[in-house]
Amino acid sequence: MSKPEQTVIDDLIVLGRAVPETIKNGRTTICTAGYSKNLGFVRIYPTKHTSPLTQWSIVKVPVECDPRDTRRESWKIQGSKNEWDALDQKIECLGTLERENRLSLIANLADDCIRYVNDEKRSLGIVKPTIEEHYFSDRADYDPSIQTTLFGPSPPKSKSQYPKIPRIKFRCSNCKAEKSHDMTVLEWGFYEWFRKNPDNIEQVWENALLDSPDHEIFFLLGNMLRYRNAFLIISILRLPKGSVSKPLVPFIK
Repeated sequence: MSKPEQTVIDDLIVLGRAVPETIKNGRTTICTAGYSKNLGFVRIYPTKHTSPLTQWSIVKVPVECDPRDTRRESWKIQGSKNEWDALDQKIECLGTLERENRLSLIANLADDCIRYVNDEKRSLGIVKPTIEEHYFSDRADYDPSIQTTLFGPSPPKSKSQYPKIPRIKFRCSNCKAEKSHDMTVLEWGFYEWFRKNPDNIEQVWENALLDSPDHEIFFLLGNMLRYRNAFLIISILRLPKGSVSKPLVPFIK
């Protein structure tokens, strides 16, 4: 099924936002990933750090194709370049997904292994991991320079301004890969913790509830535009354990 050049998504459930990055024209942008029952998984890029796109919010947003990004899930907000300053006004928050419905949604969207997502040429997917190790690696492109702006609040730190990269080694629930996956974590909340607590970055793993006996852990994964077989962890979805109901019709992925 081909995607239209433009559309209005009126049921987008925000699942995660990645750490900000600075693009060539100096804008600080954020990749937002979510789910629409009408369209399946959705990626919106770029978005502003001030956008009303908090996790589990349900939003309405006018989008269009990006000719530079052919991934089916990828969209940009209409006017994202020429109307950048007014971009937040194009997003309408319709509500929030109820807590009791979150686990069923995520569990029914999960794949047994990211290999299936890749084989189906999807660029976004969800898996339930068995975590083997979490650690930090050094960032090769680390640039501690401080961003400034003449007008309005300063933009948030971009990912290259953090010296450490959080990574997780894991297996999927029914993993088909020959060896364990080892992926970078891009979740914005991780990096906000680093910014606010630079002397206690290890605490971020406990914050993520990775070992909590009371929570189900899922990873929202996305691939890279230039390297379609390489996936990253956009968000760690931590959900209180509970019952999962099956939809009458399988969700579109």
